[in-house]
This record gives sequence, C-alpha cells and structure tokens, in this order.
Amino acid sequence: MKRRFSNATPVKIVLGAAVCALLLSGCLRHRVSIADGYRLEDKSGISMLVPNAQEVTSEKLQTVVIALPVGQAEGKRPARSDCTINGSTFSLGPSSGSDERSWIFRSPSTVGWEMLSGEVDVQAQWNIFLRDLARIHDEGCFPAGISTQLMRSAITERIPIPADEIATFRFSGQEERLVDLVPGMEIRIQRILSSGKPAYPGSGSPPLILTLDYDIVSAQGGGVKLKRSRSGEGRYASLAGSRDEQFATLDRQFAEFPVLRLFLQGIARNESTSDAILAGASDTTQLNAITDLVRQSDPASCVDRPGTACIDFPAGSISLFSTVWVNGHKTSCSFGVPLASLLYPLAAKEQARALESMRVSRRLVSDQYADIRFTRTLEGARRLLLLPGDRVEWKR
Repeated sequence: MKRRFSNATPVKIVLGAAVCALLLSGCLRHRVSIADGYRLEDKSGISMLVPNAQEVTSEKLQTVVIALPVGQAEGKRPARSDCTINGSTFSLGPSSGSDERSWIFRSPSTVGWEMLSGEVDVQAQWNIFLRDLARIHDEGCFPAGISTQLMRSAITERIPIPADEIATFRFSGQEERLVDLVPGMEIRIQRILSSGKPAYPGSGSPPLILTLDYDIVSAQGGGVKLKRSRSGEGRYASLAGSRDEQFATLDRQFAEFPVLRLFLQGIARNESTSDAILAGASDTTQLNAITDLVRQSDPASCVDRPGTACIDFPAGSISLFSTVWVNGHKTSCSFGVPLASLLYPLAAKEQARALESMRVSRRLVSDQYADIRFTRTLEGARRLLLLPGDRVEWKR
C-alpha cells in the first residue's frame, strides 16, 4: 500500500512519559453550539473518521462544499477562476457562480481510501496539495482573515480521513515530521542548565533542569504567537546562561512571525543527530521555503533566511502538547494521544462507567463543536485521537 500510514508519524514521535496532566486554571462550564458530528467506522481494516453528513458513494473520489466562516463584507467578492488546484487526488476550486466564501473540494471518499491504496501515494499527493494551497492563498484567492491553516482545517473537517492520521492531515507533514502550530497547542522546553552544576554541590543531587512552557495563542491581526505560560515561569531561570536565555525569550524572538512550524527530531537522513527546530515566517510560502532548506542539510539544522526566525533545540529537550477540556477542566496532553489515555488511570469498573456516558466534542473553525460517535470500549477509545481544543465529559 502506498499511503505510507506508518508508525513513524509526528504524533507518535513526540509522546513523552506523561500523557495528560490537569492544569490548575479553573473550569469551562459555558454552553457550546453543536453542529453535525462525526462517526468512527471501519472500512476494509481502516478505521475512518467520517462526518455524519457525508454522502455515501461507491466512487473513489467525492466532492464537498467548503463554506468559509466569514461575514458578508469579507467574502462578497466574486471568486476568481484562476484560484484552482487540479490535483489527481485532491483538488480545490471556487463554487460556480459563488463568491470567495464557497469552495468545491475533491478528495478520496470513505471507500476511496482503500480503493486508491496501491495506486497512489495519498500522503505525497496531500503534501503537494498543501504547497499549492499556500500558493493560491498568497495570490489573494481567499477572503481577508482566512489563513492557510484555517483553510486546511475547514477542509479536513468535511472529509473522511483515516482516524489514526487525522492529526497528520490537519496539522503536520508526515514526510518532514513537522507540526504547524495552532492555538490550543503548547510546547515545553526542558534542559540541563549550561553551568551543569547540581543543586547542592557535593551532595550527589542531579543537575538543575530549566523548564519553560509556551502556549500557542491567536495573534492580533491573524496567525499565532508564543506566550510564556504562568504555569511554567522558568524554574532556575535566574541561573541560566546565554544559550538558556535564548529559550527563555522565544516569545520575543518570534513575535513578528505569525506562522510557526515545529520540526521534530530525525527529519534528515542522519536521524540520530537531527535535533528539533522551531521556525517562524510571515506566511506559509516562506515557511515552506525554510522547510526545504532545512531538509537539504544533513543533519538538519537552521538556515539563515531574511525575514524569518529559526532556532535549534538540544536533543530531547522539547515536547509538544495539546490543551483539551476534561469534565470542564483544562488538561494538557501529549500531542496526538488517543482518547483512551484519559481512562488508563481509572480502575476497570470506572473505565466502563466512564465509557457508558462519555461525550467527545471537537471544535470547528466556525466555533461550533461537533460530537464524535465511537464504539464505547477501550479499543474504540484507542482509535480516536485527541486534538487541541477537544472537550471530553463523562458522569462520575
């Protein structure tokens, strides 16, 4: 099969020892608007995450309408006929006779994923599509305020995708092992202080560990930015050296770059020595150019490029997390963990009771939420990956 849905996905590379941790920051109790949801279903051995409103078809490819979340003023211009992507597997174009708010997207149908396996490398085709998406975005094809990432999210909300690849298709590029950062993600940096001195000299204590947490939040004017988390104020930051100081000021270093991408370790041929990298740019096209340059170096490393920012991290020093809401509480989970990870700390009877009443909702680009139906077993919960902003509730 040529889909290359292997175990070497970004989701599985960045998982740390801790799966989820409750953050002491209050509860989320307000009501949310619920839209059409999703269901998990098996198709020829592939667990698919399928929108409930998806039309059933026996064809390899299907088309759906993508309605962008913009107002009348922002999207009233007539759509341009040259704003099209004509890929063999993924294609996009303006809806006939419509304005910039309505688009037609073609992709594999629910059965098409299996039918196309062996014929085409779907992941490679998706990566090509994303490059073209960045290109037409920079050419002004979408309404003001619609970023490449928002368009990508709007598309992945409307199409069937293999359940274990949803994070890859929505946020990352599997071949480069990278993740495009969005609000609701967090990065944590932990490293031994440059001085290497133990807490109490001669006591046999381990070296001091500098810990820094950054939330990914929305930036004014569009895009994202880094924000130092109060829960990670930087223990021992006063003892940090010049190299450590770089990591303590990432929010300032990347303040002017609203598009951020985290390169995971092992993205070059010499995987054992390729460290993690954070890169920032003004738009996705620039970020793709940085990606190409980084991948050309072996081992992968930052490359200076005007109008961009880039920093290397020591091996094993950075982790990626998602913020999800569990029974109203803000919870930090390793990026891409399965729903079942929330149940592992519970006893068997408690797990069964939680599964009976469990409700999982996913935030959409429209700010509505969509419920997800899944088989209420631990195995069913293993097939559903948690994404940033997900809400999980059960009776206790």
